[in-house]
Amino acid sequence: MKNHILILVLIISVSCNVKHAENEEVKFPELTGKYVGQKEPGLTPEMFAPNIVSTGMSEINACFSPDYTEFFYSVIMPGNNFVIMSMKYNGEMWLAPEVASFSGVYSEADPFITADGKYLYFVSKRPTDSLQTTKTDWDIWRVEKINGEWTNPEHLDSDINSHKDDIYPCLTKEGTLYFSSGRSGGNNRDIYYAKRNGDGFEPSVKLSETINKYWEGDIYISPDEDYMIIRTYGRPTGNGLYITFNSDGKWSIPQNMGDEINKTGGEFCPMVDPDGKYFFFTSRHIIAKNDSQEKLTYQKVTDDFINSYMHPGMGRSDIYWVSIDIIDNYRK
Repeated sequence: MKNHILILVLIISVSCNVKHAENEEVKFPELTGKYVGQKEPGLTPEMFAPNIVSTGMSEINACFSPDYTEFFYSVIMPGNNFVIMSMKYNGEMWLAPEVASFSGVYSEADPFITADGKYLYFVSKRPTDSLQTTKTDWDIWRVEKINGEWTNPEHLDSDINSHKDDIYPCLTKEGTLYFSSGRSGGNNRDIYYAKRNGDGFEPSVKLSETINKYWEGDIYISPDEDYMIIRTYGRPTGNGLYITFNSDGKWSIPQNMGDEINKTGGEFCPMVDPDGKYFFFTSRHIIAKNDSQEKLTYQKVTDDFINSYMHPGMGRSDIYWVSIDIIDNYRK
């Protein structure tokens, strides 16, 4: 019941973002094109789909299907519960966001669709035992697309999933699965990979200390495995998103992606769209609405607090995107 109530709150909150100030309901905007009707960015990161995807709530992840007819992202709900949202393109325009068909009962996030569009991987705390007990740690699941619909979720085998958090699945075009896991113990997380074996995977392998030297979480692996972007903590060069390049099977020392990306040091959820044109990530960067030095009063503080739940860029998680050409700057 608790989870269903959270979803109800989410649906109401999303619908509130397409209303006038006088609370008159308006029609969802007509959005066309591959990128949800948005003007494509250059080398400076911009918020993605403000007031459509990035709203006054907390949005993370960015996942397009290979044919750009579906877009998935996640929303962090009260109580640190997560839900995966879906937007669909009907051939003429994008439809309003709704809870994904396979999500909405348990806490779930981190959607990733394979290059052939056959599987969507995600993380969930849904039960895996006969007693149907909700898990306290994250496991990796997947759904298969059959006849245009996503099937019932399938739990990946025990070598992929452990008794600790296993998160942020990302696959190469050859089907190698990369993910982050806390199985090493403590509060640490490291990056692992598992090569495809039929419809399953070979035993997972931990990457070398070149990558796994600190806390390594969310990961994006390029389709050709030539570069990788990771979220990391504890490095002397700062926290946030780092990039590393593969040369003859050896990864370079990860480098900080700089102030242009890591404005807060808490950036996460890296992803590149299927065509390899844009780099998406999540940030809690606060966008100032004005520079006026107004005197703070109790009422203004109260109003600002309330309004912060109604607009993007107010310090919660929003989704940003930037041209993939920015990667060349780090490669050099």
